[in-house]
Amino acid sequence: MKANESKQVPVIVDRIKRAEQWRDENYSQDWRRYYRLYRSQPDEVKEGRSNIFVPATFMQVEVIKARVAESLFASRPYLSILPRGDEDKAQADRLQTLLDWQMNDRMQLPRLFRDKVLHSLCCYGTAVVYTGWLLETRQTRQRAGGARQEIRHNTVVYDDPICQCLDIFDFFVDPNAEDIRDARFCGHREYQTRRQLQNMVRNGKYRLDFSKLSPWEDVEKGQTMRRDDAGKSESEDDFSGQDDNSLYKVDQYWEDDRHVVIVNECQCALDEPNPFWHGMKPYDKCCYTPLPHEFYGVGIPESIESLQKELNTTRNQRVDYYSLALRRMWKVRKGCGITPRDLVWRQNGVLQVENMDDVQEIQVATMPGTAFSNESSIKQDMRDTTGCHDVIMGLSQRSETATTTMTKDNNASLRFKSVVAAVVNNLLTPVGKKCLALDQQFLTEKRLIRLLNEDGDRLLHISPEELAGDYDLYYVGAAAEPLANKEMIKNRTMEAFQLASRHPLYQNDPEALLRFLERVFRALDIENVKELLPDLRKTAGEEQKKAGPRPAGDDDSVHSLAAVLAAPPFGQAAGNGGGAAAGLDPAAALRQGATAEAGAEPEQALAEALSRILAGGGA
Repeated sequence: MKANESKQVPVIVDRIKRAEQWRDENYSQDWRRYYRLYRSQPDEVKEGRSNIFVPATFMQVEVIKARVAESLFASRPYLSILPRGDEDKAQADRLQTLLDWQMNDRMQLPRLFRDKVLHSLCCYGTAVVYTGWLLETRQTRQRAGGARQEIRHNTVVYDDPICQCLDIFDFFVDPNAEDIRDARFCGHREYQTRRQLQNMVRNGKYRLDFSKLSPWEDVEKGQTMRRDDAGKSESEDDFSGQDDNSLYKVDQYWEDDRHVVIVNECQCALDEPNPFWHGMKPYDKCCYTPLPHEFYGVGIPESIESLQKELNTTRNQRVDYYSLALRRMWKVRKGCGITPRDLVWRQNGVLQVENMDDVQEIQVATMPGTAFSNESSIKQDMRDTTGCHDVIMGLSQRSETATTTMTKDNNASLRFKSVVAAVVNNLLTPVGKKCLALDQQFLTEKRLIRLLNEDGDRLLHISPEELAGDYDLYYVGAAAEPLANKEMIKNRTMEAFQLASRHPLYQNDPEALLRFLERVFRALDIENVKELLPDLRKTAGEEQKKAGPRPAGDDDSVHSLAAVLAAPPFGQAAGNGGGAAAGLDPAAALRQGATAEAGAEPEQALAEALSRILAGGGA
């Protein structure tokens, strides 16, 4: 270890502790309280009283999280790669395929965002992700030919970018920073086993003196705090200092041009320039509701915390009222000789009195109806605060027209569009750019990719030489499209297909008609579309066998295929799928597309008719 590195350890450790102290004093307790709201855990349990916690916060977080996740990853690929120079156009599609494969098959980005990133974003108001490169090998055994002998191999099980959602309790940042880019430093705390550290030392990455290191006893993570809040006890760690699975505290400290790794707050295992070619810190963060000039944002539990407490209080008061009303109280004339024991309710009990007025029950007034309407008002305030109205959850309080439902859905989706845009701009796109830069830096061997989509039997070869170049990334996954709009788009797509399938231009081009049919299937959310489409060559061969030889240029199979595709269920479904409700007339559009006006080309008339139908206008 170099002398200057040993002198820097106390300075960096003190800087990290100050950042963690600032975080804990200002945010940690609030985050723990928001997590308890999400888990529907009351702050205190009162003996003899109702302690119901209405899970309204949990419901709001889960609905919004699912809605944002569905909007983000509705279609693949999520990011489009566009070249900056003409010489890179041929490689842009291959890089896009590679990045899409890594995000889905290797990094499992949709699952990571749905389960962790969006949960942290909605619950705590801020999500932080780390993007790096992981090379993982594992020793495997194989049989040598037909013999019984086993051969050991070091197999590479992972050699691709990684994306991790950091626990917000384990991430530290410069207290004066507003974002990752302007932070003078940031990093995160983690715990690694002795075996992991030894592997890093053997690979020449770390330098450590294990004789001066002992396992870290006080393992404190965000997971530990949440378990404590949930009332779950921690198990004692009984791994000794020589055990390969004993844990050591590792602080990852990053600046724009520096990376430092400190183990157990005493040894500097690594002090190097930024190892990534992109020259940025490997972190990205996003806020659910960003605050001006603040690093951390506002989440859903924080915005409805007081309403959640009011809802709990109202519900518990009502339950306590009913519970007390069931416990009868009596008025007993003094000196009548009746004891409290005589008033205990018992089967076939008899109470003897000299005067009927000696004992009287104290009547409890019926609870007013405003007690129930108050709870409805609280829930409505929560929905107004978060934008998670009944239409978002697929509920409707009363019958209403489709136009009204679509209008409400559109207005409610405006709130979620801003959240989706924030996740795309602050997390998804930056992660994709870092992954592309890491591929250009670390991918040194030719990569063979199995395409897990419609062409599942296809393999793609990508060499490191094909990764060079400058590219821009744009999000093309999906948008926060209201559900009512999706149904309208399906109907319009069916109507456009009905028009196209009967037009001579499409009847003479079966491949174009098949592409249109594929578009219809995708609009209907049908999977494995390629398996459902007919084979034009097979169809033409069977028609030729049945009908015998035909004159040259007379291909009736094209017209027969078009007639089949135009017949029910497509024609009927399109005619009854909402065209009349939308004010459309497919028959009129068909006539206009098939018979062009004087001076107009048939192709132009057909294109105009299709565009009007897809746009929702009359033909």
